[in-house]
Amino acid sequence: MRYPVVLHNIEYAGFGAIAPDLPHCHCYAETLDGALQKMAETIFQRLEELHKAGKPMPKPQDVDHLRENPAFAGGIWAIIDVESV
Repeated sequence: MRYPVVLHNIEYAGFGAIAPDLPHCHCYAETLDGALQKMAETIFQRLEELHKAGKPMPKPQDVDHLRENPAFAGGIWAIIDVESV
């Protein structure tokens, strides 16, 4: 599945990343590359947790729709492709 993520540069602190379609799915890293790698791992772990709990996998939303949320203003958007659990 391909999940959109938004990253924000936290001045002097690195990058925070959020996967808006997956509750409680966020991470932090010192570099943009590190944040993307860590986000891929975090998404996979979150999907595993949902699978084990018998909950459905949330469907990814369209990035254009997510961009309308003011909480994500100024963010860098990326798509993380993870294999289904």
